[in-house]
Formats: sequence, C-alpha cells, structure tokens
Amino acid sequence: MHNRQEPSPKPKLFRVADALRLTVFGWYFATCLLAGIGGGWALDKWIGSKPLFMLIGLLLGTIVGFYGMYKLMRPLLSEKKSSGQRLQ
Repeated sequence: MHNRQEPSPKPKLFRVADALRLTVFGWYFATCLLAGIGGGWALDKWIGSKPLFMLIGLLLGTIVGFYGMYKLMRPLLSEKKSSGQRLQ
C-alpha cells in the first residue's frame, strides 16, 4: 500500500525562559567587554601608558565573554541532543 510517513514534530513555541537566556548572553558579553576595557583604561591611567592595557583588556574581555557564552550554551546543546532533536 502507501508508505505512510509520520508528520514531523511541530516546533515548540518560543518560551520566556529562552528569551531570558538570550538576554543573559548579551548582558554577559557586554559586561565582560566593559570590564576589560574599564580595567585596562584604569591601568593605563595609573601607569601612564596610553592604549596598551586598554587593548589588552579588550582582548581579554572578548576571550572571557566568548568562553562564558560557550559555557552558558552547553546546557542548551545537551538538552537538544538528549531529547533526540537534530541540530541543524
């Protein structure tokens, strides 16, 4: 007879928890950048070297921000794998 395919599962609605988690990602990254730049600016002002520590702070803030976002996203990725959904 006919090969009957099961309908694909409907995507879940966007939850408030997901929206809050995305907001946390943005605030976390912005805070890391501002802390790195602010700390570098303070060190530059204290020591008297102009852009050196601000650039180092920017680099460190970016690295810490991306690493923290990766750590925050790991539970989301493991939830999708454990529920059997494919990551596309």
